[in-house]
Amino acid sequence: RRSRSHPRAPAPFRRSSLSAPASACRRRRRRTMSYVPPQLPATWHEGAPPPAHATVDLAAAPSVADDLRGLEPWRAYCQAYREGQGKDYGDLRELGCFRRAGVDRAGNPLYLVVPGSMRADTDLRRVRRLAVQEMHAHASEDNPFSVVFVQNNVNPSARAVSPWFVWETYRMLPRPFKKNLRMLGVVHPTAFTRTCLLMLAPFLSDSFWDKLYIVERLEFLDDVLGRGPERVASLGLPKEYAEWDKELDDRAKEDEEALRSGTMYPHAAGMGSAMGGAVFQGMPVR
Repeated sequence: RRSRSHPRAPAPFRRSSLSAPASACRRRRRRTMSYVPPQLPATWHEGAPPPAHATVDLAAAPSVADDLRGLEPWRAYCQAYREGQGKDYGDLRELGCFRRAGVDRAGNPLYLVVPGSMRADTDLRRVRRLAVQEMHAHASEDNPFSVVFVQNNVNPSARAVSPWFVWETYRMLPRPFKKNLRMLGVVHPTAFTRTCLLMLAPFLSDSFWDKLYIVERLEFLDDVLGRGPERVASLGLPKEYAEWDKELDDRAKEDEEALRSGTMYPHAAGMGSAMGGAVFQGMPVR
């Protein structure tokens, strides 16, 4: 509103609608133009690669809760699985103390446990978490597997595995996991290992004994791996285990000669396990 001290400008100096600023013209054009929606991309069909702008549904991604669904009663197993999620096990994989080793004679996945490959400071709980992560798929129904446990007859300074740790690990396994176990081979068992199995006999089911294979020599792994020397070679065990086989054969010959001569067996007391772990109660199994 103009004040009286500033009278209205003469007609020749007024701005007409024809000389309006360009911005006003653009505003009027935007009001009159109709809205044209952007062209949508072609509809994705099954079999075609997803578009670049596709989003990931985080709600549909599997979670730890989904992996452990139905296994809640086995709290120790669930805890070991959670603690092992996202951890780096590169050092243990390099040692080869636990790894996948092909298939058994029936074509089921085979896992190899070699305590002799561990160092003296190896954490057994980390090894157990690694085994749980690798074998968790077998905790579901109808997913069989087999295990070969090679006792340490090579490295006396390796980490000792106590019978209590083995028993604790076996107890924490879910029932479907135990049912999926088809064969358990124990290679080079010591006298102490046999004694522990005898003591645990009242607590083990009959089905466990049907799955247990006591393997005195590597060549007798045919019952687990199938026939053929290449099957044993596929395990990739150190050559020291084959040398231990020969030493056991030599000791067996000495015992046989002692029997024929009527003298006492040189290895009758069970001391032939100098590199294979303890043979007396209270000493760790290697």
